[in-house]
Amino acid sequence: MFRRPLLALVLALFLAFPSFVHADAPAAKDTTRATPAGTTFTLPAEWTLTQKGEITVLAPPETDTHLAIFDIKAKDADAAVSAAWAAYQPGFSRPLKIALPQAPREGWEERKIYQYETSPNERVVVQAVAWRAGNTWTVVVFDGTEPTVEKRGGPIGVVLQSLRPKGYTRESFAGRKAHPLDSARIQTLKDFVAGGMKLLDTPGVGLAFIDGGKTVWVGGLGIKQMGKPDPIDANTLFIAASNTKAFTTLLLAELADEKKLRWEEPVTELYPDFKLGDAATTKEVLVKHLVCACTGMPRQDLEWLLEYKDETPASALKLLGTMQPTSKFGEVFQYSNLMAAAAGYIGATTALPGKELGAAYDEAMRTKVFEPLGMTTSTFDFAKAMRGDFASPHGEDVDGKPSVARMDLNYSVYPVRPAGGLWTSSSELAKYVEMELAKGMLPNGKRLVSEENLLARYTPQVEVSDGLTYGMALMVDTKYGVQVVHHGGDLAS
Repeated sequence: MFRRPLLALVLALFLAFPSFVHADAPAAKDTTRATPAGTTFTLPAEWTLTQKGEITVLAPPETDTHLAIFDIKAKDADAAVSAAWAAYQPGFSRPLKIALPQAPREGWEERKIYQYETSPNERVVVQAVAWRAGNTWTVVVFDGTEPTVEKRGGPIGVVLQSLRPKGYTRESFAGRKAHPLDSARIQTLKDFVAGGMKLLDTPGVGLAFIDGGKTVWVGGLGIKQMGKPDPIDANTLFIAASNTKAFTTLLLAELADEKKLRWEEPVTELYPDFKLGDAATTKEVLVKHLVCACTGMPRQDLEWLLEYKDETPASALKLLGTMQPTSKFGEVFQYSNLMAAAAGYIGATTALPGKELGAAYDEAMRTKVFEPLGMTTSTFDFAKAMRGDFASPHGEDVDGKPSVARMDLNYSVYPVRPAGGLWTSSSELAKYVEMELAKGMLPNGKRLVSEENLLARYTPQVEVSDGLTYGMALMVDTKYGVQVVHHGGDLAS
């Protein structure tokens, strides 16, 4: 729900940028490039590349943010990073806040990330990463302002996630057949999840395994609440958070089948009161733009997070009218919960005109999505969910120890629930996934939604990272040669 895609790798400090003799013209499209030492990466569209000796500097259209790539043979990551800063910004002395190792991946045998001290008033961020292949370290130092880092998080991720050692070819699963999920493999997967739970101090998990389009195991591991013995089972309810968005776009797909809306239809034709920052921008917004994270609308989360007790679906939609996009449509990935909430409410009031927005959404989801899928306990009703089999939220206390958390933060999502307010279980979520895999068909042989409109949600609307695009509330990952459709979600759970 509140995930800031890829920014975990790109926090950085805005430093004075050195002078360079020559910079290439901005790239017309994403282009594969290489450093002098042969490290390959993707230069995003509209970004420039400047070469100064061994330093390769990349910059977005804004002039306040840069990534500098530096290859060096060094005894360790610390020495490599020190050399990179000395070459890029002589005299750099920002105190180190934290340095953490990262798991090897994509041909890199050793990886480490560095975050530096900044103050809130600076509104700047700083980081470096050092990745080793053989005896060569590739270091990326990053300097930028918070607004640009937020806006350009997708292209920044493209650069970082596309970095490859010289000569490395990514593994591909294209044309390879998956092994069937027999009892031994299911146990291996359960053991893997259990190991992750122990590592992350997670008290309980609900999960399902699907093979050949059918659920072959569903259940739970661990407990619903620390300090109590009640185990997680297949029917334990969790807050799905931003996974809710895919259900919202499923509703829209059904309405498209019924000719009650079109993906390319201006939103104001469905809901004349819809408004962004000015009339010209408002007129450009199509139905698909509400759920594409591609309009350049910023997150605007703090308003409803901090003021949710007085928020309603109608007031949440009004917040959109206070903000303008920060980029052109389709230019950068920027996640907007308010836009996704608007999609659900506007779609629902189109299906059930005359009802209050929230009531229309709840009823439309129940009758058009949950009941046909057999999701009989899935709900947006917090009180109803918590009267039954549900998992309590957990977090870290002031000492960093896992503990039971309050539900307060989760209530904040209720006014914007099409973006993240669904309660569901592993067994019922699996029924939804089976329908996606069956391209809109239900187990009884009836069709819930047309294949055309179901799959329209997968169509790339904006690039998120290397091999990763965002459709309509669904991520589509192709980096390993096969299509993986997914989403995630974060609330206290």
